[in-house]
Amino acid sequence: MKFQRTRSLAAFLFTAVLLLHMFPVMAAAEEPTVADPQITSASISPSTVQKGNSFEANLRFHHNDSAIDNAKSVVVKVTSPNGAIRVKKNEFTVTDFSSTEEEDDTGLGGMYYSLYIPENYLTYSGPGPGVLQFTITYYTSSDAAKGTEIETKNRISIRKTLIPGEGSADNTVRVDESSSTPTIISGTSATVAIPLISGSTLEDAQIEVAAPSDTKIMLTSAGSVYTMSFVSGEKKYLNLPLRVDSSVAAGIYPITLTINGNKVTAQLQVLDSAQGKGGVRIDSYKLDRSTIYSGSTFRMDLVLKNTGGQTYHNINAALDGLATESFTVVGSLDRKTVASLAPGATATISFHMQAASKMESGNYAIGVNLTSDEVTEAVATKVFVSVVGTGDSSGGKPIIIIENYSFGGTSVTGGKTFPLSLRFRNANTGTAIQNLKITITSTADEDTGGVFTPANSSNTFFISKLGAGASIDKSIELYPKADAKPKSYGIDVKFEYESAADTKHEQITATETISIPLTQPDRFEVTNAEVQGPIQMGTEGQLSISYVNKGKSTVYNLSVLLEGNFTAPETNIYIGNVESGSSDSYDTTLTPTEEGTLQGKATITYEDPNGETREIIKEFSCEVQPAMPVDQDGMGPDVSEPMPEQSSGVAAWVWVLLLAVAAGGAAAVVLIRRRRAAKRRALLEQEDDYDDVQPKTPELPDEPHQNEDQP
Repeated sequence: MKFQRTRSLAAFLFTAVLLLHMFPVMAAAEEPTVADPQITSASISPSTVQKGNSFEANLRFHHNDSAIDNAKSVVVKVTSPNGAIRVKKNEFTVTDFSSTEEEDDTGLGGMYYSLYIPENYLTYSGPGPGVLQFTITYYTSSDAAKGTEIETKNRISIRKTLIPGEGSADNTVRVDESSSTPTIISGTSATVAIPLISGSTLEDAQIEVAAPSDTKIMLTSAGSVYTMSFVSGEKKYLNLPLRVDSSVAAGIYPITLTINGNKVTAQLQVLDSAQGKGGVRIDSYKLDRSTIYSGSTFRMDLVLKNTGGQTYHNINAALDGLATESFTVVGSLDRKTVASLAPGATATISFHMQAASKMESGNYAIGVNLTSDEVTEAVATKVFVSVVGTGDSSGGKPIIIIENYSFGGTSVTGGKTFPLSLRFRNANTGTAIQNLKITITSTADEDTGGVFTPANSSNTFFISKLGAGASIDKSIELYPKADAKPKSYGIDVKFEYESAADTKHEQITATETISIPLTQPDRFEVTNAEVQGPIQMGTEGQLSISYVNKGKSTVYNLSVLLEGNFTAPETNIYIGNVESGSSDSYDTTLTPTEEGTLQGKATITYEDPNGETREIIKEFSCEVQPAMPVDQDGMGPDVSEPMPEQSSGVAAWVWVLLLAVAAGGAAAVVLIRRRRAAKRRALLEQEDDYDDVQPKTPELPDEPHQNEDQP
C-alpha cells in the first residue's frame, strides 16, 4: 500500500509539472498584437514629378512597441495600391536602427530607421495620386534569412501619398464596373453589397442612398446615410439592407449614391423566382460614357451569363420599348445572338443607341427579352438609362456635350496607336460658348493609373468661341499600353469654358467620361492534329488536337467539328472558353469506315475578344489496314484464308513466317490448357480417397517444372 501511495503521489506531481509547463506554452501560442509604426518624414527627388518620370524616395519610420525590442533587421515590401507608381524593386532590408539627437529628445522611445529607394526603382505613371504601401516584417537577426520572424497578430502595413493627384477623377468615388452587379430576388429581403473604389484617400465620407422612387425597392435600415472611409485605389463594399416587393419586375434598377455631394449611380439586379433558380440572364450592363445627354449617341454593353447547369444555344437578346421619342438603335438591328453559352460562361453584346433630342431629364427603361433553343418563352428584363435633358433654352448657362465619338472600330489593340475622333456640341441653342478648353486624359482605375497617352500631340484643345447650338470636330492620336489587360478603359474629357452672355466671365467646368474597349492580339494556335496509325478495320484510332492561347485575351466558345470517312462518339464538340496562357488538347477515338486511308478534317471555331468568329482548319490522315482474319475459335489468324497479294516473294515468305509463329503460339496455348485440365482431374480423383491415401500431385513430365525459389 505504501508503494502504491508513493507511486500515486509521483504521478500527481508529474502531472502538475506538465500542467505548469503547458500554461506558458499556451499563452505564447497567442500571437501578440503589435502597434503600427509611423512615417515621421518622407521626401522625394525631384520634388515635382511628371508623368512617366522616375524619382527617388527617402522615408523615416518610428516604431514604439516592446514586442519588437529584440528586432535586428526589418524587411519592407513596397507596392502601389492604386497602380500610379511603377515599382521595379519591391523588397528592401534595413538593419540600422540608430536615432538622431532630435529624435532622442522627443522622449518617445522605440526604434527609428530609414528607407531609401533609388530613382531607378520608382516611376510615376499617374495620373492619380502616387501612393506607396509598406508591409513591414521584423526579424531577430541582422540576417533576415537566418533570423526568426517576430510574429504579429495584425498585419503591419502603412500607406503614404508621395505625389498628390490632379484632376477631378482623383477625388471621386465610383462604382467598380469590373465586379458583378449585386442581385436580389423579387419578393424577398437581403443585404446587397455595392462595390466602390475611391480615387483618393477619404476619411468619414458621407453616403446618402436613394432607391428608385417609382419602384417598390426599399431600405430596411433606420436611416439612409452611411459613413465610410476609403484608401486610394482600394475596393470597399457598401452593404445595403433592402426589401423588394413581389410586384417588382425582373430588371436592373439604378440606385443613386450621393457621396460628399457627388452623385454616383449603382446598379441592382432584381430577379424573379425562375431566374433565381438559374438560366441565362443579364449579369450586368454599362454605358460607354458617364452622362447621357438628350440628342447624343452612346454604346450600351450587356453582359449575358449562364447561371444554370446546362449549355444554352442560339441565345437571342431583343430590345423592347424603343421609340423615336426615346431611344433608337443606330446602324444595326435591335437584337443580337450568341451561338452558345456553357454553364458559368459569359458573353458581351453591344448596341449603339441614340437618345431623342427632346428627352427630358430622368431614368428611362429599356426592355431586354432573352430566348434560346432551350427556353422558348422569353425571359423579360429591364435596364435603366439616366438621361440629362439639354432643353431648348434661349438663355442661362450653356451646356457642352460629346455628341458622338469613334476610334476606328469596335475596339483598340494594346501597343497600337489609334485615332480618337470626337464631335462636341453646344447644346444650348440661345447662348454661345467662349474660351473653351478641352483636356483629354486617361482615367485611373484599380489596375492602372491609365493606359492611354497622347502620341506626338498635345492632349489639350482650345476653341475661342462656339456658337449657340453649334458643333465642332476634334481628333487626337492615342497610344494604349502594350501590356494592358483586355477590358474597357475610361477617358476623361474635361471642359473649361465661359458663357458668352455672362459679363462676369464665370468659369464653367464639366467632365465627361467615355470608355474604349481594349483587346490584345489574337494568338490562339492549334499546334497539332494527328491520328496514331496505322489502324486496322474494326478497331479504333486515337485523334489528338492540341491548342494554346498565347495571347493576353480570353478566347470564347471554342468548338470542334469533325468530318471524314470515320465514325466518332461525337463529331460536334463544344469546349468553352480558353484563358490567356492556357493550353490543352481534345482527344477522341475514330473508327474507320473503309480500307485504304482515313481522311479527316477538324474545323476549330472560336470568338476572339472583339466577338468576331475565327476559324482554323486542320486536316489529318493515316493508313487503314484490312482486318486481321481469325479462325472459328477466335484463337488466332485463319491460315486457311488466302494470303494478301504481296509486291515480292520475300514479303510473302514474311507473311508465312508470321502466320506460322502465330499458329504455333495458339497450339501451345491449347496444349497447356489440356495438360492443366488433366492435372485438375487427377487431383479430384485422389480427393475421393482422401482418408486412405495422402493426395499428391501427379507428375507431368512433359510440362516444365518451376523452381521453388522463383516467385
